[in-house]
Amino acid sequence: MISLTERYLVAALRGIPERQRADVEGELRSSIADAMEDRVAAGEDRAAAETAVLEGLGNPARLAAEYAGRPLYLIGPELYLVYRFLLLRLVAIVVPIVFVVLTAVELLGGSGYIGALVDGAGGALTIGVQLAFWVTLVFAFLERADAARDARDEIVGATGRWTVDMLPDAAADRVSVGETVGEVVTVILTIGGLLFLRNLSGVTDSAGEVVPLFDRALTDVWFPALIAILAATAVLQVLVFAVGRWTVPLAAAFTLLELAFAVPVIGLALNGTLINPAFAAELGWPPLAERDGPVMLVVAVATTLVTAWEIFDAWRRTRRTPRAQAVAGLGQTLS
Repeated sequence: MISLTERYLVAALRGIPERQRADVEGELRSSIADAMEDRVAAGEDRAAAETAVLEGLGNPARLAAEYAGRPLYLIGPELYLVYRFLLLRLVAIVVPIVFVVLTAVELLGGSGYIGALVDGAGGALTIGVQLAFWVTLVFAFLERADAARDARDEIVGATGRWTVDMLPDAAADRVSVGETVGEVVTVILTIGGLLFLRNLSGVTDSAGEVVPLFDRALTDVWFPALIAILAATAVLQVLVFAVGRWTVPLAAAFTLLELAFAVPVIGLALNGTLINPAFAAELGWPPLAERDGPVMLVVAVATTLVTAWEIFDAWRRTRRTPRAQAVAGLGQTLS
């Protein structure tokens, strides 16, 4: 169980420049320890003393800004943290939704795969800029206009006093067994799905011959390659667990494996060679196998989005984990 103090330090040190972080961490840790001991010596429960000391220090983001000499003046110190929180949440929620919706609309309207992605990204970027502009304009008005003084006071009051309950959970310093098992099981299920689909049919031609879902050349050449890539991905997940965290070499290898799997799948879908055309014809739905058909476009888009997220998540965790480990590993004076 990570203590409140450690979680507070992780949250505060995120906003401190690297060159100042060690000094600030030592000063904060010492101040918190001394203040807690004073309260405990006066007869206060240690847990209650820790909570009181941390809440006395206030919001760690605001404390970090004071240590770094970085004033919260873009909008104003009273509203800035509310402004930043709202803007980031809106962008994180609205922009991806707009991207998916616009891309889908373009695909349904007959646009090509690449063109639809470009139009979707352009529309999402435009919406993101518009959100940033209008949210900033509203908060600037609230900050500076006398007519908005009552609204500003209500917003500041509504945000309430900062408490330790608002501390974010500290990032785990190791990749868990459950997480690794989940990733490996997912890979195994994917391999099993490919092997199951390889011989799936249920459709026969006029001569009574079984028409496979996939072209034989695809199952003989690409399926073994894709299965080998998936197996390598499972091995990589085990290596990540053995190391204990994501590192740059592991994230780079994971990126290459993800691209090695996704690029052929996307290419086969967009070339109309993923599904056996004879199977689609016998089934009575030729668009199932067509390169510009809705099914192949959905496969290409879904593969692109899932692969992009997996790669982004691996690099995000690579960047985050060393920082959390450094904080958690600095002197356990309060443990």
